[in-house]
Amino acid sequence: MNVVKSYKWTIASAVSVLVLLLLPSQLFPKTPRGTIEIDKIVHAFLFGAVTAIFCAEHRQWKKMNPPFFFSFIVIGAFAFLTETSQLATKTRHFDMKDFSADIIGIAAALLIMRLVATMGASLHKGKDK
Repeated sequence: MNVVKSYKWTIASAVSVLVLLLLPSQLFPKTPRGTIEIDKIVHAFLFGAVTAIFCAEHRQWKKMNPPFFFSFIVIGAFAFLTETSQLATKTRHFDMKDFSADIIGIAAALLIMRLVATMGASLHKGKDK
């Protein structure tokens, strides 16, 4: 139960993302297809946010960054499952471009959160001197 409490915001954000991705597509405005599809940016942002929240909670609980590749694989598997679960709906479908955007968001958040932690540690060390 301690683990669930420690990752409560990660779980809440992951469930929110799953619900959003399974809602009927008619609920969302149609966007024109261009060189950059807004939908892909949203996918990267959603999975980046879940990942950033996970990293923050992990650092708070374990006092260290989460393992990069393990985190990438687990959150990536969640992203893959959200894409495949869309096959069970009438208005959604599996899209490899969406999954790729999810993966980019996950990787970017893992890297950014490591950078933030490193910079924070450096600033904290500087204040101790």
